[in-house]
Amino acid sequence: MKNKILLIALSVLIFSCNQEIKTENNETQENIDVKTPIVKVVRPEMINFTSNLKIIGSAMANKEVDLFAMEAGVVVRIKKDIGDKVRKGDVLAVLQNPELSRQLIIHKAEMEVNQSNYLRLKSVYEKTPELTTITDYENIEATYKISKAKYESTKNRDRLLTIKSPFSGVITKRNIEVGTLVQNSLNSSTQTPLYQIMDIDIIRLFVDLPETEVDNISVGMNAKIIFSELSGREFDVKVSRMANMVNNSSKTMEVQIDIPNRNNDIKAGMYAEVDLQLQSDGKKLSLPNEALIAVKSEYFIYKVKDGVVQKILIKKGLSNNQFFEIKSDQITDSDNIIIEGKALVKDGMKVNISE
Repeated sequence: MKNKILLIALSVLIFSCNQEIKTENNETQENIDVKTPIVKVVRPEMINFTSNLKIIGSAMANKEVDLFAMEAGVVVRIKKDIGDKVRKGDVLAVLQNPELSRQLIIHKAEMEVNQSNYLRLKSVYEKTPELTTITDYENIEATYKISKAKYESTKNRDRLLTIKSPFSGVITKRNIEVGTLVQNSLNSSTQTPLYQIMDIDIIRLFVDLPETEVDNISVGMNAKIIFSELSGREFDVKVSRMANMVNNSSKTMEVQIDIPNRNNDIKAGMYAEVDLQLQSDGKKLSLPNEALIAVKSEYFIYKVKDGVVQKILIKKGLSNNQFFEIKSDQITDSDNIIIEGKALVKDGMKVNISE
């Protein structure tokens, strides 16, 4: 009997201990769940620094044009070929149009006859005006001027059969042979160009600048260009022009850099590494790079105010290996900005700041 009583008492004691342990564990777990994250913060500093932006650019010709025929004809002579250097006005090819040549001869003859009649009547009218009327004189004068205009027009059309270079450059394409029938491209938009000419004495380097860097660049800014295809040759130049418009689809802005290329070492179509040397104009409000949060094309930082986290959208200005410039009216040099523990917090959460 005593043994049974002892067994029952022991069982009650063990059950009570288990319940106390479970209660303590639950309390401990609750304490862990509600534990406030500890973060490390810094305050923004005023820093004067330089920054380098490295990006890829594409080399293009300073001028590039496809030459079309402005008058129909058959190619009878080819004077320049692909790779040839040409000067402005050089003859590239000659066309022949028998019908146009026939019209030129006819219109020239008509003009000469009418000119002779006009000059004879003019002489008579000036010396003895009573022998002719002013009406006859004006009619013959009008006939002569009309025939002269027709001849000049036909002669100008005939000149168009001689294909000339519109500027100095290099022929990069030739799409005709002797005997090729060429149509008037003014009457058709589907014609194949006769030649393609490029001016590569100056190369235009096209750079698609990300939207986030648009405010950090200006015309005249220093740039270092490196072409890997030219054994890493470097060119120290300046930014020549900017589009001042962000493309809606690519979210980039076109920037152009002119590079002297007198020896034609740089070829159109080459890629180059562009190193833009950005310089801050005075001291800027800046933070360590560890504070920055990038989400797609937007930048955020976490500010702690009264022990509560605030997620602040900012614009990123200049940056280097250590710091970046803050562009936001919501940040001052007295704010606490999280640099360690960003992954543990979110907007509106309470935190403790480490000493």
